[in-house]
Amino acid sequence: MSSVRLAIPKGSLEKKARAFLERAGIDPKGYADGSRSYRPDLGIEGIVTKTMRPQEIPYMLQAGFFDLGISGIDWYYESDVSANVENLVDLGFGRVDIVLGVSDAWEDVNSARDLFARFVDSTGTQPLRIWTEYLNLTEALVREHTDLEPALYSPYSRLSVRRSGTSPVAIFHSFGATESKPPEDGEAIVDNTETGSTLRANGLKIIHKVLEGSTAHLLANRRAMRNREKWTAIARVRDMLAAAAPAPVEEEPVFGHI
Repeated sequence: MSSVRLAIPKGSLEKKARAFLERAGIDPKGYADGSRSYRPDLGIEGIVTKTMRPQEIPYMLQAGFFDLGISGIDWYYESDVSANVENLVDLGFGRVDIVLGVSDAWEDVNSARDLFARFVDSTGTQPLRIWTEYLNLTEALVREHTDLEPALYSPYSRLSVRRSGTSPVAIFHSFGATESKPPEDGEAIVDNTETGSTLRANGLKIIHKVLEGSTAHLLANRRAMRNREKWTAIARVRDMLAAAAPAPVEEEPVFGHI
């Protein structure tokens, strides 16, 4: 029987993921228990587990390096992997909103429409600089409200060459502490938040929800699901986690609109 490779989240979702696995009747040895191992043992026959950052899991599933994975649905949408990765179960934990934030001193900017009008429709030379880890979701937001192709500033040369140029809107690739960028280095951010407290502590306010109610989901490589040898183990994990998941309120998170 072929082993099924499962990727589970390392980092901010780790403790919540462990608690969820325990509710599902799984004892995740070597996971979120002080161990330095990246290869916990879930005690499920046929399952080989590794921890990875949630951002990495959807595209690793798409490439076929893993068969199953637990990641936030925000990274599923950001990675644009639905053609090759099935969204199996909403696990209900790790809820965050992906939001557009600006300085709370801007009393006249209270929506995405206000923000883009302030920069795109003005005659000023200063571009609207948006910092984010969510490059694709942010580009979609820009295109929803303008007819522009935003410039993209990233250390990855392929992206920078393809997407750089003069534009009233510039998306900057953030590698953390995104809320610290305004006002000196940017005018807006797109970031995830659980309560909004970190944004408020840094003088920012939420003016738009790009993606509301992102939670952790069980994801699967579609090709692995068609493999008869792997399907038994995949279905076993799916059923164990689905039994511990809360009843869904909505089938999918809600993308924000003005």
